[in-house]
Amino acid sequence: MVVRDRSRVDGTADRVVEADVFDPAAVAAAVAGADVVVNAAGHAATLDDADFYARAARSVVAALRALDQTPRLIVVGGFGSLGDGTGHQYADRPDLPASAAPEIVGQRDALTFYRGVGDLHWTYLSPPPGGIAPGERTGTYQLALDLIGDRDVASTLISMEDYAVAVLDEAERAEYPHACVVVMR
Repeated sequence: MVVRDRSRVDGTADRVVEADVFDPAAVAAAVAGADVVVNAAGHAATLDDADFYARAARSVVAALRALDQTPRLIVVGGFGSLGDGTGHQYADRPDLPASAAPEIVGQRDALTFYRGVGDLHWTYLSPPPGGIAPGERTGTYQLALDLIGDRDVASTLISMEDYAVAVLDEAERAEYPHACVVVMR
């Protein structure tokens, strides 16, 4: 597990390494030898830097490119790039709350960067626009590429537990290279 602040990790982990996501050399050293890297870089509390996720994406890609054996990359992303059924991305909707815009637009911009990366095996897993929340692990979820279709947004809410299962399933199966996949109920 690679974290930015080891002192904030509860419990014990077999291997905890501290690295700054914006330091490609540190990230490369931390993930060398891994088969799969899950990038779940996030921000602390409020985000006023819409470029945060794109910068993190560029750094992680640079780190992986520096390795002799390149692991697959799974990105825990956002829903800003998803189509809303009207042909628009959620990041471009006029009703986008100003407080959420840096996160939603930033995640969309990171995916735009990944889509230009052809030399690495990456998969971008989006939570649905209905949200992700603590809940029950049901073991079931639905996947879709780039949009939720004509479903009601509220019906797409996924539990964190089922989202985590979807991340692990993709890590094991590698079914969606170079794709944005939304995980929903």
